[in-house]
Amino acid sequence: MSVINEHIFEIRYKPNPKILDHRGTWAELISKHMDLSEWMIVENRIDIYDKEGKNRAFVGFSNAGFVCYDSPTANYFPEKTVKFFRFVLNLEDFGSTPFVMRIGIRSRFCTAFPGNFEDLCNRYSQRYLILTEKAQVAINAKLIDIGGHLNFVDKHGNFNTMSGPMPNEQMKQFFSHKKEFPEVGLYYDVDYWLKPEKPVDGKEIIRLISTFAEESWKRHERVRDLILGN
Repeated sequence: MSVINEHIFEIRYKPNPKILDHRGTWAELISKHMDLSEWMIVENRIDIYDKEGKNRAFVGFSNAGFVCYDSPTANYFPEKTVKFFRFVLNLEDFGSTPFVMRIGIRSRFCTAFPGNFEDLCNRYSQRYLILTEKAQVAINAKLIDIGGHLNFVDKHGNFNTMSGPMPNEQMKQFFSHKKEFPEVGLYYDVDYWLKPEKPVDGKEIIRLISTFAEESWKRHERVRDLILGN
């Protein structure tokens, strides 16, 4: 299956003004460590990225993160993110136990569907967000579009989801890095997060990155197979 994907890791921490003193040095160090050739300093943060724009790291005085477009495998994004943030935790004046306000990973997927939009709407409404017979009678109309926001919590953290059939033109609003899109696709967006609001050990942060990314990818695959499978 053809799948468009993008992933964003962000950690927000108690503002650390010491970071501003190291912007130039850190930009060069992270660029070399992550093999990302381009970098720039924008006000109170640094951005480090590749020429293709598929991988981007950033560090600011109150947040840091890693962005990946078109991850080729389930492991690619978390491995890159862990490599980046483990390095950041060891930088002078960053601190190995930052006071974390929020940590999260947001992943977006869109899987090409070989049928038409109406067919995908029917599959979605019959296999995922199901309209009961009584609901159909009460509405008494033909379904032409469907989608839903569902919020959950599990043993790892909170996660908010948005999903639904999506036509070509709508995909461009969610995946700005792509130039070509399928005519019809199944969209799935999952945002995994926690708000510790306390100091968090670097090892725990690394564990959360790996767990959130892994669970997001697996959950997308299960939902995709449920809706698009035979």
